Amino acid sequence: MTDPGTTPPADTPASDALAYDEATVATLEALDETLDELRERDDDVPQWEFCEGFLTAMLCARRQPTQDEWLPLLLGGGAAGPQDLGPFESAGQRTRFLMNWLARETQIRAALDARVETLDDPRSLDPATIDWRGMISAAPAEATDDAPDDEPDPDALPSYAQLWALGFLAAVEAWDDDWAPPRDKEIAADMADALDCIATLADDDRAPPRFNLFDENAPPSVSEQRMNDFGEALWAVYDLHAIGKSLGPRVAPAQSSKVGRNDPCPCGSGKKYKKCCGA
Repeated sequence: MTDPGTTPPADTPASDALAYDEATVATLEALDETLDELRERDDDVPQWEFCEGFLTAMLCARRQPTQDEWLPLLLGGGAAGPQDLGPFESAGQRTRFLMNWLARETQIRAALDARVETLDDPRSLDPATIDWRGMISAAPAEATDDAPDDEPDPDALPSYAQLWALGFLAAVEAWDDDWAPPRDKEIAADMADALDCIATLADDDRAPPRFNLFDENAPPSVSEQRMNDFGEALWAVYDLHAIGKSLGPRVAPAQSSKVGRNDPCPCGSGKKYKKCCGA
């Protein structure tokens, strides 16, 4: 087994191993805290990693969904209007979540708009992903026979960046009309290739582990192939963002209001237009 302290492949960020600035850390901690609170009432509330993938996809779409569209879909609880708090316990909790969501959205948008040539660039997209398996394997082993029998099996936990990819693809599926490929075959092929790169991360990582991104001194939990796939997926996000900006929102075909002489008369008489109002 390879030394777990081996450095991940170049040009491949690993959020567990990188230090965010204080503002980003504060934002992510506040979002996690609110999601933990919501999860006490609803076990189906997703982890932030899933939410971040979901948010990233919305920023890459041709049309960004409105809050009334994405919020109940992501967190449940129905629409969260002025009189309906949706999944939130209080107006304060809702405001705190949405303010930090907007802060993280601004950070991700800035990364997507930055012209970077390497993922080592501090301005590049750096998703808040967690090496869940590495975190469990790094936990100190129980030295007594009193260890609980329900300790999580690392292999049963999500692979690195898997939740992020699933969140991204969930947003694509939710607004499939906005992600429909354009008529331009070359652009459509580029979109398909980019989405395939992200879909690869949605699958389990079964390659031999080589790195632990949570603790470099703990047993390895992430394969080299996974890290390479992660880097490819981030470049794919940049491609999708550029395509979405270039295409813009989908526009419905123009419909002529002109009534043909042999069309049914719009007055509802049942006669042809030329023998009724068009006579």
